[in-house]
Amino acid sequence: MQKRDYSLEEAIECYEEGRFEEAKEALWQHRRDPEAQYYIGMLYYEGYGVEKSVEEAKRWFKKASRQGSLDAEYMLLCCEGNTSSCCKG
Repeated sequence: MQKRDYSLEEAIECYEEGRFEEAKEALWQHRRDPEAQYYIGMLYYEGYGVEKSVEEAKRWFKKASRQGSLDAEYMLLCCEGNTSSCCKG
């Protein structure tokens, strides 16, 4: 079976609709894009469609943060416990 090509918007839509296995495959196609990197990090952070791993999530958040993703930067702070509204993994 041939793999489907997803736009970044479709990949994010898969994530937002809770289709995490599909989102994982779709986001991977855009793994160099900081927004996709953020969402891949969220998959690992929450354990959606992958084994939960805060360390792997941090790796993806760092990649996205280096490219200017404020969402990823915030999640890095959450992972380190440096926000007041924290989301510790």
